Amino acid sequence: MPTGERGTTILARARLLENGLIRDMPAPAGQLPSFRALLKVFWPRDLPGLRLRFGGTIALLASAAAINALVPLLFAALVDRLTGAEAVAVAPAAILAGYVLLQWCSRLGNELRWMLYGPLEQRLRRQVGLKALEHLHGLSLRFHLDRRTGQIANILGNGLDGLREVLFNVVFLILPLLIEILFVAAVMLVRVAPFFALVLFCTLAVYLVVLVVGSEWLRGHQKQAASRRAAAHGEAIDSLLNYETVKYFGSEAEIARRYDESLAEVETLTVRALTFRSLTGIALVSILAVGMTAILFTALGRVQAGSMTVGDLVLVNTYLLQLIRPMERLGQLYRQIKQSLVDLELLLELMAETPDITDRPDARPLRPGQGEIRFEGVSFRYGEERPILTDLHFTVPAGRKVALVGPTGSGKSTVTRLLFRFYDPSAGRILVDGQDIRTVTLASLRQAIAVVPQDTVLFNQTLAYNIGFGRPDATPTEIEAAAEAAELDAFIRILPDGYATLVGERGLKLSGGEKQRVAIARAILKRPRIVILDEATSALDAATEEAVQTNLARLVQGVTSLVVAHRLSTVVDADEILVLDEGRIVERGTHGELLARGGMYAELWARQSAGEDSVPAPRSPAPSSPAE
Repeated sequence: MPTGERGTTILARARLLENGLIRDMPAPAGQLPSFRALLKVFWPRDLPGLRLRFGGTIALLASAAAINALVPLLFAALVDRLTGAEAVAVAPAAILAGYVLLQWCSRLGNELRWMLYGPLEQRLRRQVGLKALEHLHGLSLRFHLDRRTGQIANILGNGLDGLREVLFNVVFLILPLLIEILFVAAVMLVRVAPFFALVLFCTLAVYLVVLVVGSEWLRGHQKQAASRRAAAHGEAIDSLLNYETVKYFGSEAEIARRYDESLAEVETLTVRALTFRSLTGIALVSILAVGMTAILFTALGRVQAGSMTVGDLVLVNTYLLQLIRPMERLGQLYRQIKQSLVDLELLLELMAETPDITDRPDARPLRPGQGEIRFEGVSFRYGEERPILTDLHFTVPAGRKVALVGPTGSGKSTVTRLLFRFYDPSAGRILVDGQDIRTVTLASLRQAIAVVPQDTVLFNQTLAYNIGFGRPDATPTEIEAAAEAAELDAFIRILPDGYATLVGERGLKLSGGEKQRVAIARAILKRPRIVILDEATSALDAATEEAVQTNLARLVQGVTSLVVAHRLSTVVDADEILVLDEGRIVERGTHGELLARGGMYAELWARQSAGEDSVPAPRSPAPSSPAE
């Protein structure tokens, strides 16, 4: 699929469900994780110690299963010895002692599995969770613009829970049961009669066929319910993240109504799935009852005919009881595993998403330099019919300040996103210190650039953490120096907890000016060679803007800076101002030169100076994607 049109499967599926477009259709026929995909998860090549522990665990569980199959043999021998049906050389007390010892060994193996399971499950969960988070952060901006945070969190959480369920149920419950079935069938074949082993195998075969077919019917409903549940969870989290907006418009009832509709849909799908599950369970227990009846009545007839001993009858009955109880649970476990695999499948699909922007195989770190920026014939489009930038040519000399101004939708912010390599140009190239940014590593490029955005979103952590986020190895002294340079230290000193003050989710406990100063301090601490100011003061009042502008001037002093300007008064000191309209540079020059020219810039300046709307109506419809 072409770059830019590649859908995000999980999110798109949830949106279709949300909009009712596939409400009455079965879930998409995606495959469960392949054996190779599961092998990569449960048998990671980069963790040889974990693989060794895994192998040892399987060997121990196989031994415990073999012991479970041998225990009834001793009990049958004891019964025959006591009833005189067979002349057993070993004394009953010795047989009983061996029986008790094997029972103890069997129970010991069952208990040891918990000790083995803990480290395996926790290490796998840690590794998969870490890789998933790293992968999500590695995905391109296109994916994250379409994402719903709550939905992604739901997929991640359920996927990790599914990993745990699959590991425990398959490795620690089903695998030992299958090994035990093989041992029991072998014992019946040799010790009792081939007929019983044949009936046992036929019963199990029919049981497994019904189990698989019934579970496949069930899977479609489970998967549709899981996708709709993730979408509903995303709606709930989305409303919480936008708590203030909900309150501003008094939309609590509407949010609750939409959420209830989603939950009602989940309820219907889940009840339907549970009904299928119950019907499948009835069929499975009936199959086991028929097989058990056939084996026991045949064994009883042979005992009465004298071709089998009482001990043989006890042996057959013990094996049946020993297998039927786990087999009944196997049906439940299989359905749980299918559900867990559905959750794990969604996580693996998420991890299979490929980023649009990646390092080339031969990418090298950005070489040291002063931060010169050059755009050479750069064009960009969000799709074949949506051009945003057309043939941009400009240079930002090292240490100079260049501003981008123009109507909404003219492509100003897209220029900064291309420089930061959130996207790659459709044509042309961008150079930093003479190096095409597509040939350097993303990490080194982004390390050289600091961004002060229009809307500063902070982590729900301390002020010190948020300032130091720009450089994790920064010392407390360096963090305090950056805060002082951003004129934030006076505010922090009056706080009871100082730098340990929590800023709240998205920094909502701070004012707009305080958040901007945190962003400036963070940028100062990063020590970049290039600074991008993307409408950094447009959301502030005049007094706060004036104070923040002083901090920004200190930040960009001697540093190459690219400024996206909403208020033209903030860029009158720029070395060059580029006026964009419909993705093209229509004017360029200093503030004085552009005013003297009497073009678009002069019109913008006149409107703002007169206190009218700060930006004229765009000359063409603004794109729905963030092309600003």
